[in-house]
Amino acid sequence: MSRTVQAEYIAEERVLKLARPLEGVHDHQVVSVTIDSKAAADGEWPVLGEEAASELARAVRDAFGRDEIAV
Repeated sequence: MSRTVQAEYIAEERVLKLARPLEGVHDHQVVSVTIDSKAAADGEWPVLGEEAASELARAVRDAFGRDEIAV
């Protein structure tokens, strides 16, 4: 069975950090990994304008109850 998951590579620890556990995969089970390096590189992410950035900051603050986040 194959599936696609996203992971963060932590080079100094030589590990792939998954967002959530892999269902059906046991601890220390050996799996094969295919690397797709087409992910957005620095500078390729969309840039928000000031108004959109403030709106996003408000949404994050409201969702996580973080009053110390300045908007």
